[in-house]
Amino acid sequence: MDSAATVGDTEIKLETLQGRVDSILAERLKFDTSQMQLENGDVLARAQLAFLISNFILDEIAKETGIEVTKSDLEAYRLEIYGSIGGEPRLPEALVNASIAPEALEDVMRRDLILRKIGTTLAESGADDATINQAIQGLVSRKSDELKVVVNPRYGKWDANSISVIGKIGRAHV
Repeated sequence: MDSAATVGDTEIKLETLQGRVDSILAERLKFDTSQMQLENGDVLARAQLAFLISNFILDEIAKETGIEVTKSDLEAYRLEIYGSIGGEPRLPEALVNASIAPEALEDVMRRDLILRKIGTTLAESGADDATINQAIQGLVSRKSDELKVVVNPRYGKWDANSISVIGKIGRAHV
């Protein structure tokens, strides 16, 4: 298998995954990470692969359900993030602490906004937080099964129930 994973007909290239991991590790060199609890090695790679897979799945769900994330949605959320971390200058360190590659920030924001919009729709129909979380997990799990996610055995295997890549040692969650 020459890819890190396939999701339906879409291939997640080994280079894409390695690029994300390399970017995260390079950013870590710019900060004192001694007090941060950061994923490393295979766990980091599996977590990033699970992130890439789940983002694709959520994008497919958004297309099917008519959820749109606009540039103004992204900009408003970016400002919300700045407010929660103490301003834009703190963003690079916050990304390092969260193991997010700088080039993946918009993907993270888009994913969060899709999840938020699904949650809002469910809440408006009377669902509580626990029900919303279960419904979202079920939605992603079903779409994952439908798309037939296949992970390169080097990284482990996809677990649609936990929405994670399971390796030999444990799980990497998104």
